[in-house]
Amino acid sequence: MGTRGSLKGVEGQLIRDLVVTTLTFERIGEKYGVTKQAIFSFCDKRGIRRPTRPKMQKPEHTEMKCSICQGLLRIAKKPRSDFICRETLRGRLGFQGRELSPHLAFLRKKGLVSQKFGRLLSKRAELAYQIYFRKTLPVEVIGKQAGLRNFHSLIQRHRASGWNVPPPLFTYDENERRKRGRAQPWAK
Repeated sequence: MGTRGSLKGVEGQLIRDLVVTTLTFERIGEKYGVTKQAIFSFCDKRGIRRPTRPKMQKPEHTEMKCSICQGLLRIAKKPRSDFICRETLRGRLGFQGRELSPHLAFLRKKGLVSQKFGRLLSKRAELAYQIYFRKTLPVEVIGKQAGLRNFHSLIQRHRASGWNVPPPLFTYDENERRKRGRAQPWAK
């Protein structure tokens, strides 16, 4: 590699290359046989303004072309899909990290999925809701099976914030409560 002194005979051509092209200093240095630092200091001393590279336009994101959005739409069509947490969505689609969030936001904004889809935060809450929709058990028992302390209050919070939580399959009658009360030794 040459030095800055070897640029004296080609200054005019070098200035044209610097003003017209968007090649890097390294590429221009290779062309003239000098280092990129020599090209930079030449450009800096003469006050040459380099042209900027044109910004690449991102292709428009559409749900029909995006495989992630297609997978999310497939999952969202199933009944009670609002009660699926993000961790499960990532597992079903085979993703790790945060790449799911912009796709969920895009689909919610377009109105293709519910605003509640993918907003359930806990795997335990998801498990509790799965049991709640399928089995005829008291809410307290479901909460214990899923590892939640107060599943009943979670249901109430979700109903208050607009989730479509149906009434439980299990209904108490007075005789059932009395039987449960006698069967438990601490209830005497």
